[in-house]
Amino acid sequence: MSNRLLAVSLAAALVAGCQKSPAPTPSPPATESRPAVAAAVPAPAVTPLPKPTGAPVDTLALPRSGPPGVDHLARAEKLRADGDMAGALVEARRALADDGEDTDALTLIARLTRASGQVALAADAYERLGRIDPDDAVSLVQAARMRLAAGRVEAAEALARSAVVRDDGNVEAWQALGRAQLSSGNLAGAIQSLEQARTLEPAHGWVLNNLGFAYLRASRSPEALEVLERAAELLPEAAVVQNNLGVALERTGDLEGARASYARSALLAPRYVKARVNGERTAMLRTGADGGVDATHVPEEGDGEE
Repeated sequence: MSNRLLAVSLAAALVAGCQKSPAPTPSPPATESRPAVAAAVPAPAVTPLPKPTGAPVDTLALPRSGPPGVDHLARAEKLRADGDMAGALVEARRALADDGEDTDALTLIARLTRASGQVALAADAYERLGRIDPDDAVSLVQAARMRLAAGRVEAAEALARSAVVRDDGNVEAWQALGRAQLSSGNLAGAIQSLEQARTLEPAHGWVLNNLGFAYLRASRSPEALEVLERAAELLPEAAVVQNNLGVALERTGDLEGARASYARSALLAPRYVKARVNGERTAMLRTGADGGVDATHVPEEGDGEE
């Protein structure tokens, strides 16, 4: 029985050995290799720059110098007394490093910069003084003058208007406003403001000069002559007033009077070009039979000044 089982097992083994193994699965045909396409990388988000923090930069203050506790304002006063105006200004500006509203330091800065012709810094100092004291019209008037000297006409007019609002009886506030309006070409406004200044102080020579200049610019020569004659009486040594008077006299037909005014203006200020040009030009003019001036050139008007 066991022999039969052994024979069957051997036969089964022989049959399995004779069967063919299944053919291996063929590999797919080779294809041309292509570079892998990378996935699109999103651009990094733009992070906005942080906004600056802290107080704005003080254009008047300078960093402190020396050991802590140095009294820079006292130093400034000492240097000014010694005649060192540049050093005094530096120390006064350092005093603002601790207190940007130190009125003593600001007043000293304003005076020193104005005297040295640093009109932008002077305007900043006067304007800050005006902000500190809401009733202070004088500082705003000074700031307006400095802005005008720096060519900042719109800023000057705004400051002068604020000064008038604070004190409508301040003749210098009205004059500053009138001068700013003159510079901007607003002749009607300038005349109105300067007439108000004249009402407040009829014998203010510079107000009259500026008003006369405004009338000349507006071609209102008889009115210009009236106020400029008075201005010349009040300011006999002012070359610009004499020149403006000469223009008014020439335009109203008084050629001899104009020549005399131009000559006096040139004598008072030999480098005053407008007076010299007017004098040379009128020396070649003649008076017409009707008393009018026979001119071929427009006279050189002077200037509106304080």
